[in-house]
Amino acid sequence: MVKAEFIAMQLAAACDLNVAPVSMIEAGGKDVLLIERFDRIKADSGWNRKAMVSVLTMLGLDEMMARYASYEDLAEIIRHRFTAPKDTLKELYGRIVFNILSGNTDDHARNHAAFWDGKRLTLTPAYDICPQGRTGNEATQAMLIKDEIRMSTLASCLTAAPDYLLSDDDAATIIEEQIATIAAEWGRICARANLTETDQKLFAGRQFLNVYCIEGLTGNQALQDAFHGARETLMKGGAA
Repeated sequence: MVKAEFIAMQLAAACDLNVAPVSMIEAGGKDVLLIERFDRIKADSGWNRKAMVSVLTMLGLDEMMARYASYEDLAEIIRHRFTAPKDTLKELYGRIVFNILSGNTDDHARNHAAFWDGKRLTLTPAYDICPQGRTGNEATQAMLIKDEIRMSTLASCLTAAPDYLLSDDDAATIIEEQIATIAAEWGRICARANLTETDQKLFAGRQFLNVYCIEGLTGNQALQDAFHGARETLMKGGAA
C-alpha cells in the first residue's frame, strides 16, 4: 500500500498535477511514506497553521451525507469562490482523470481541500492519491462525477468536460497526455520504489490502467489505442 501510494503520487506529479511532495524510506524494517506538509507556514515565531477547509465542508455535508458529494458541485464553487478559477478547474479535472487511471477510488470529499485567506479559496496540493485493491474491473469513484454518474471511466470524465470549461478536444488531450506520461514514467518510478517484479505485474493493468477505464469509450479510437498501448507497456515493465 505504501509503495502504491508513493508510485501514484510520483506519477501524478509527472503528469504536471500540483501534488504534495513525497519520499519513501525504510524504518524498522517497514516502508514509510513521508509527505511534505503544506498546511504550515514558517514564521519568525515558529510554525503557524495555514487555514484550510475540506470539500465536505465546502459542500455543506456531514459524514452521513458524504455519498452525495459531487465534483460537479465543487466545479460550481470553484467558478465563483476560488482564485484562478479557470486554471483550478483544469487542475481538478486532471486530478479526476488521474484518479481513474491510477485506480484511486478513495477520492472522498475529505481528500480534497482548499486554503482560505478570509476572502477566496485556493486548491491545496493533491494528497492521499492511493490506488485501491480490486479483484474485478468495475469500480466507482467516491464522489459523483456528473449528475448521478460515479463510474470510474474516462467516458464519465469526457461527459463532464463542460463543467470544467473544457472542450471535448481539450479534455481528450489531458487524458491522452496522462496516459502517455504514465507509460513513459512507469518503469523509472517503480524502480525508485524498489517494487518487485511480481508486485509491478500486480499493479500494472489492475490498479493502474485497469481496462475498465475505457468502458463505454466509443467514438474515440485514438484514446482507446493510446490506452491499450500504454497498458501493454506497463504489463511489460515500463518504457525502456
